[in-house]
Amino acid sequence: MTLNFAQKNAIKFINGPCLILAGAGSGKTKVIVNKIIYLINYCQYTPDNIAAVTFTNKAAYEMRIRLSEYLDVAKIKNMIISTFHSLGLKIIKQEINSLKFNANFTLFDEKDQIMLLKKICDKQVKNDLKLLKKINFMISYWKNKFFTPLEVKLLAKSNSEKYFSDIYDKYNTYLYKSNILDFDDLICIPTILLKKNKEIKNRWQNKISYLLVDEYQDTNNSQYEFIKVLTDINSNFTLVGDDDQSIYSWRGANPKNIFLLKKDFPDLKIIKMEHNYRSSGRILKAANSLISNNIHFLQKNLFSQLQYGNFIKVIIAENEENEAKKIAKKILLQCSKKSVKYQDYAILYRGNYQSRILEKVLIKENIPYNISKNSSFFSHPEIKDLLSYLRIIINKNDNSAFMRIINVPSRKIGIITLKKIENWANKKNKSLYEASNDIELKNFLNKKTFDKIKNFILLIESFIKLSFLKPSIILDKIINEIEYETWLSKIIKEPKKVKDSINNIHTLSTWIKNMIKGDELEKPMSLSKIIARMTLRDMVEQNTKKDSEKNQVQLMTLHASKGLEFPSVFMIGMCEGVLPNHKSINDNNIEEERRLTYVGITRAQKQLFFTYCSTRNQYGQILDMLPSRFLFELPQEDLKWDKSIFVEKSLKKENKKLKIFNFKKN
Repeated sequence: MTLNFAQKNAIKFINGPCLILAGAGSGKTKVIVNKIIYLINYCQYTPDNIAAVTFTNKAAYEMRIRLSEYLDVAKIKNMIISTFHSLGLKIIKQEINSLKFNANFTLFDEKDQIMLLKKICDKQVKNDLKLLKKINFMISYWKNKFFTPLEVKLLAKSNSEKYFSDIYDKYNTYLYKSNILDFDDLICIPTILLKKNKEIKNRWQNKISYLLVDEYQDTNNSQYEFIKVLTDINSNFTLVGDDDQSIYSWRGANPKNIFLLKKDFPDLKIIKMEHNYRSSGRILKAANSLISNNIHFLQKNLFSQLQYGNFIKVIIAENEENEAKKIAKKILLQCSKKSVKYQDYAILYRGNYQSRILEKVLIKENIPYNISKNSSFFSHPEIKDLLSYLRIIINKNDNSAFMRIINVPSRKIGIITLKKIENWANKKNKSLYEASNDIELKNFLNKKTFDKIKNFILLIESFIKLSFLKPSIILDKIINEIEYETWLSKIIKEPKKVKDSINNIHTLSTWIKNMIKGDELEKPMSLSKIIARMTLRDMVEQNTKKDSEKNQVQLMTLHASKGLEFPSVFMIGMCEGVLPNHKSINDNNIEEERRLTYVGITRAQKQLFFTYCSTRNQYGQILDMLPSRFLFELPQEDLKWDKSIFVEKSLKKENKKLKIFNFKKN
């Protein structure tokens, strides 16, 4: 495998803390893979003493695949290659005896969290989804800052802060009683445990002799503290990141963590990888020019040895529909004249709402496309139902799972009955499952209703017994026993949707069987580990992989495009208020929007197009738009602007408004 000078240095530096500042397209995954091989083959590290951590399960999976080309698969099985959350989960599972909850805990995802907040918030709050999401965000923020509910209460000043802190307390209490953890707990709990317990900390620092972290610029406060506590004795780690691609501040990512490294690890070795193997020289020049407007702690300048390449085109349209038509025309023209495919094109946008008119036009022009959205396989109702059955089998205290499945399929157990069970559970300080299994409940329910509850409990108990004996068939047994597919066919009216749901069920069943069995890269897993893994979305990428392999134009947000590359890229909606968006302008957070634009530019290999609408339809109003300031931070000698009659008029009109941008048309 050919390596350049910077890549070789990055691989061979193994003693002490190392930061690899890896620019877009500079081969960071190649370096991480080769460094792991180097550590094993030349530095006497054993695979089970190396941990490679990244942010997505897809990246972890691809790393395993690439390592399997050079290392024995048995070695890879023993290596920790996972997301931050999966590593945190592993530590919690292995150190459960030192924690204040049981090993059969289950996990909450965001939808579960919102449902819980609806349950514990006041009536006027529980119907306000925006406010519920804000409360959920604040709980996540406090956890990642390691603030307890008591500490938050002491810091609260305003009435809203006091209310939020009270909800945080109720939220944590509910999770503790139900033996449930949320995503933030998977980082915060092991970090606090390692900080407080020296013996456990030493055990894990001996276990992980060398730590590698990908996409380091995306770490938040708790993840940074997690890294520190895992490595603060020998400081043998390699962190790979690019501050110019830090685009997730809305979920806590802090690009300043790169700055903190030098402060916390004075001996930090910084290696810059600036050779880009992806994009033409002109595209890289544009990217460098744009990002130079941001403040940098560490400077870098990407370069390419590829051809200088085509001019960057700026397409100006009258409105969004005209914009979509021009893009479709350009794709059709190039595909008819050149040996290119639809899959060579990506259309990137700031927000999902921008795809609607694009889809309409692409359908009309018979251009096949795949739209990448954030909907998860695990968010489908049928998958949530069946996973809730498995969750209650693993953890009887999981009240959320209990409430979801008690009437799925319908058992005619009404709201009044459920309220009585809930009141009894609160009085006896029991879970809903335990309360339902309490003989004294008979005093509050009529015989017919009590028998329904009893039959449900007996059903679950039979599933629990089977899960120990034959875990590989438990899901099939649940589906058949409750006649789930028949029930789905009755409640879903459209035959196609029924078919899709049943296909999803069969997919889930196959995944569980395969994970229990294991394969050459993954060890066999227990049912509880599988449910935790699925809640962490380990299998989502397998559900979407096939679409990306088809000959289709790819439509996606700029955030979703990170890590991908395409021969030709259209970046649409290059208007003030769209990119950068209004919120970022108002909050003076232009630097992140600039980084997002930089990410989009560096997805392009050969061709890059920007599109801008002179007017946009917003909530039924036609608004005049200004071109994005980012267009004027690019080297104008490398841009070619549209030259239609409409464009000439448009540019004259906009030129009067854009003196602050020092606009100059080529």
